[in-house]
Amino acid sequence: MAWGRKDSLSTDEKLDTILGKDTNFKGEIETVGGIRIDGRFKGSIKASGDVILGEGAYIEAKVSGRNVLIAGELRGQVEASGKMELTLTGKLLGNLLAAKMYVEEGAVFQGECKTFAEAAPDIEVRGEDQELG
Repeated sequence: MAWGRKDSLSTDEKLDTILGKDTNFKGEIETVGGIRIDGRFKGSIKASGDVILGEGAYIEAKVSGRNVLIAGELRGQVEASGKMELTLTGKLLGNLLAAKMYVEEGAVFQGECKTFAEAAPDIEVRGEDQELG
């Protein structure tokens, strides 16, 4: 992680959805909470909470979340209403839009980066009792 920063994302925080390292999934995921992916995924991820892509993860997707931590490889687009953190083992091959970004030495980032001073509008995912539009 990020050299003792207080605002660094923690991979130990509570997550609502986990896709393990031996999981291959293709499609769309929308969750009100946080998600961690350690396997392979292709499609789109939209989370109101944090998105953690583990060290062994390989993702081809558009990823939206409050905070996004990338320790594996992501080919696609990232939108974080808070911050994006690219760890030493992380690779982001695609574009980024976030309020803040942290890139550790040794990480790989190829793409366009746009940051903004104020947080972007919250990413909204409706709960089970609400109709998707």
